[in-house]
Amino acid sequence: MAELAPAAPQGTPASRVASSPMLTAGGIVLAIGALYLGREIFVPFALAILLSFVLTPLVNWLRRWKVPRIAAVLIAVSLAFIVVAGIALVVGRQLVQLATNLPNYQTTITEKIHSLQSSAPGGGVVDTVTTTMQDLGREISGEEKKSEAASSGLGAGTGTREPVTVRLEPPQPRPLELIRSVIGPLLAPLATSGLVVIFVIFVLLEREDLRDRFIKLAGAGDLQKSTQALNDAASRVSRYLLMQLVVNLTYGIPIGVALYFVGVPNAILWGLLAAVLRFIPYLGPFLAAIFPVALAIAVDPGWTMLFWVVGLFLTAELISNNVIEPWLYGSSTGLSSLAIIIAAIFWTMLWGPVGLFLATPLTVCLVVIGRYVPQLEFLGVLLGSDPVLAPEEQLYQRLLAGNIEEAVEFAENYVDECSSRELYDNVGIPALRLAENDRQRSSTDTNYRRLVAETAISVVREVDDHVREKASAVEVGNHLTQQPCVLCLAGRTELDHAASEMLAQVLQERNVGAKVLPPIVVSRGALEQLDLQGVDVVCLSYFHPQPQVYARYVFRRLRRRAPQVKFAVCCWNLIAGMEHAEELKRQMAADAAFASLQACTEQVEAWIGRAAVRGDAPQVTAEAERAQLTALRSLGLDASKRQALDEASKKIGQAFNVPIALVSLVDETHPTAADSLPQEVQTGLQGNHEGSLDAHVIAADDMLVCEDVTEDPRFADDPRVLERGIRFYAGVPLRTLSGHVVGCLCVIDTEPREFTERDRHRLQEVANQLMADIQNAQATNDVYSERTRTSDET
Repeated sequence: MAELAPAAPQGTPASRVASSPMLTAGGIVLAIGALYLGREIFVPFALAILLSFVLTPLVNWLRRWKVPRIAAVLIAVSLAFIVVAGIALVVGRQLVQLATNLPNYQTTITEKIHSLQSSAPGGGVVDTVTTTMQDLGREISGEEKKSEAASSGLGAGTGTREPVTVRLEPPQPRPLELIRSVIGPLLAPLATSGLVVIFVIFVLLEREDLRDRFIKLAGAGDLQKSTQALNDAASRVSRYLLMQLVVNLTYGIPIGVALYFVGVPNAILWGLLAAVLRFIPYLGPFLAAIFPVALAIAVDPGWTMLFWVVGLFLTAELISNNVIEPWLYGSSTGLSSLAIIIAAIFWTMLWGPVGLFLATPLTVCLVVIGRYVPQLEFLGVLLGSDPVLAPEEQLYQRLLAGNIEEAVEFAENYVDECSSRELYDNVGIPALRLAENDRQRSSTDTNYRRLVAETAISVVREVDDHVREKASAVEVGNHLTQQPCVLCLAGRTELDHAASEMLAQVLQERNVGAKVLPPIVVSRGALEQLDLQGVDVVCLSYFHPQPQVYARYVFRRLRRRAPQVKFAVCCWNLIAGMEHAEELKRQMAADAAFASLQACTEQVEAWIGRAAVRGDAPQVTAEAERAQLTALRSLGLDASKRQALDEASKKIGQAFNVPIALVSLVDETHPTAADSLPQEVQTGLQGNHEGSLDAHVIAADDMLVCEDVTEDPRFADDPRVLERGIRFYAGVPLRTLSGHVVGCLCVIDTEPREFTERDRHRLQEVANQLMADIQNAQATNDVYSERTRTSDET
């Protein structure tokens, strides 16, 4: 038995798999540490990469005009920094002007404070509150007790002198110290700007080489995946920067112009500031509004300018967020709103204010990496805006949890955007399919399946109410007065019942009356009691992957009673390789087989329209069917007698000069065809009495003559008739002396023909004579059997 024990090396892969998440987490921590410690290098390089995305189109345009690469790069970089320097110059002049006017603004602010104090209810309420707060602060800090103690001590002493005030003044700074204090704070930004310039130039000069090296480094042998990742990241970042620039300009320029007409000083400065700060997600517009609002308070002696400025920023933000950004952005970044906030906080903590500007582009790159690197897939799931669950999975999760409120909300939102048919076809049926597949994988617990089905049915009814509320009163009235002409039957389980509810609702929305019945009605005992009066179509739903046996049993039992009813089976969960509709129809003895609600509803509507033309179809009750079978068995039609029927059918065909004559009984059909008839037609005519023509004669208990079947609305679309090549049909019922119909006699031709009244009378006489011969033969046989039994007893 020792050789059956698992070998030790088999545990090695499992340990590798288990340690893989730890390695990934460790790698992420090391990467974050490296980004923080090397921020002096990584920040300029990231800015250079970002600027290269902006300048690459300009470089490419210059290259198309035959400008050398080095010259094109230098021209593009020079133009970029000329623009930046020009903006900085304008901002600097505006700041100097603002600083010059600050003393005037101080006077206006002081006057406003005094006016607020004088206009406050109750007089100097502001002064009183301020004094009270100061007294409480001194009480808490203990300053009041110290001052009392000091005053009491001074009062007790006799020779105390007033303390001498001593003032310490720093020495005058030396020239080198003055230069260092002024230039020192500027060295770091200047050094960063220089590194950015150098990096931008070299990135643009060696863009293709850097791209190839990155692909080689990140590809790990998969050139296609690494190329897709690089193209995806570049496309998203470029589109984001371009769209963000357009949005910021459409935001900052109108604000600057509006502030100028409102009368806010330095309107150009605030417009530029609004455009630049809007690169900061969410917080930027708020920061941009603080300065103009404060300046409006300082400049205007009244409050009109303040209201105009606040209203201006609110209007601009609403228009930008709800009109311009959705129109321009679309899905440009692929980041969720929460991811943008988290990214802004993370990169700000890591790289300071520069990280705040770079947060969105860098996070976009991380999301793209997560899409193409399996170990980092969680980044795309956590930060991306794409749904991580498919719509059917979202609905299934809510059904599985029994959360009907969220499920109804999800379904109603989907219906508002599309339709209920698309909801059930694309989401509802696939969600129930997931439940059935889970049931097959774990058959121990079926309670969850019942919960899913019940919740799904509740959702369907809520959606039905929602659709009715949206419909007009006339449509609702018509909907409520429909008579059910379609039976939607559940095949086996509660999930089939839920699918039938979905199908019925879609049919009712199309003004087709439908009734849903649970799986119990297709059981052996209940099937005979099923009321088919007024029913034109029966739709049977199955989530079982192989429903052929179940559907065939149900349809054969129902077709004997209602031959004119159309039978359709909806196979919602077929296994692979069984999608051929014609083969499924044959296996299940159905008129049609469907795998989608759209195809099913369209065919049912066509059937209902034709049923309205041909009127009510004859039906046989379960009791009448049992009586027919009993009467047929009493005739004692064994194999020898049925052979005689075949001979009689052949003679009848010759008498009426038709290629086919049939004696069809309620349990089977006996065909006799001319030798010239194609073999496939002869084969197709062999079977039981489920053909709609024979069944119609038996159910109606009356003669049926179709001189051209294709022009008879009752059978013109019946594939069981047309596919067999039948063009002419005439049949009469075969009745016993007790009045029970046990079959029919019919003559058939493959070409249309005229059937006169004399021919109809002859066919009826032949049928009556045939039944008389059968019953006389059976009576003679019964008398002979009785005499034989009596003699044996004697």
